[in-house]
Amino acid sequence: MTLKLKLVSISALLVLLFSCGKSNEKKKDILVQKDSIPKTFVETEKERLKREKKIKEELRIDSLAFEKVLADALKIADQNDKNKFQKTYKTSSDIEVKLNLDYHFTKDFPHLIIHRYGENDVHIDIYSKANSKFEKMLSYKIWSLTYQNDTIQDINGDGLKDFVVNWYGNNGCCLKAFSDVYLLKKGEKTFSKEFEFINPTFSSREKVIRGITYGHAGYTGMYKYKWNGEAVDTLEYINYEMDKEEKKTGKIIISKYGAYNKNKKEIKVDSIPDEYKNIEGFDWFTGKGFE
Repeated sequence: MTLKLKLVSISALLVLLFSCGKSNEKKKDILVQKDSIPKTFVETEKERLKREKKIKEELRIDSLAFEKVLADALKIADQNDKNKFQKTYKTSSDIEVKLNLDYHFTKDFPHLIIHRYGENDVHIDIYSKANSKFEKMLSYKIWSLTYQNDTIQDINGDGLKDFVVNWYGNNGCCLKAFSDVYLLKKGEKTFSKEFEFINPTFSSREKVIRGITYGHAGYTGMYKYKWNGEAVDTLEYINYEMDKEEKKTGKIIISKYGAYNKNKKEIKVDSIPDEYKNIEGFDWFTGKGFE
């Protein structure tokens, strides 16, 4: 073999070795990259599970704290020998407690209402008192940011006082005032299931609920419901008629179905019925002042 041929062979061998080395390095890089992906996912998942576990533990501790506060509040109420009693205090866990024993719902026997106000939640518990014993009627929990107040009033016109929690939604656009209603049943020791209404105006004299549906000002509807014992019947919906370009035609549609129900039977009138003009949120329906 000539010297020139030997040099060419050596050069080829060096190139081959060098390229193999590079190839191996690339393979190692690929393996490292492949290995790093599941490792990163595992670490992320571990962190997520760790956070989730921490949140659950905090909620458990918070729940236990509220349970203890309620038990202590009932002990305070048990020590009271009167049928009218009020007390407000704050616990070491910074929960404000309000006890109110009175003839809230009936003249026959008193009811105890316990409010517990925490940083995140409001808890409301109602007990009837008979033969010096408290029997639970209702437990209610709501987010502090949405809670507004609660009232006792005859909502459905049956002569019995009912329990109502008023709150305001914190997500989404538009008018969103809600009322959660619990009807006091005959016997005055139990409540009905919860009824939830959006933007309602109650008329116990008529046994009717009128209100504004969810939607943008000037482009939403109104409703009218009627109590039927412990049920609610839909009487009608009121909406503006819209053309193909979503512009108001000047006509008002009265229907038993919602605005987007294709199988609805409807009546078209020239003006809004007077019975709706004094309800809460009427200007939101017309859009007046919100243009």
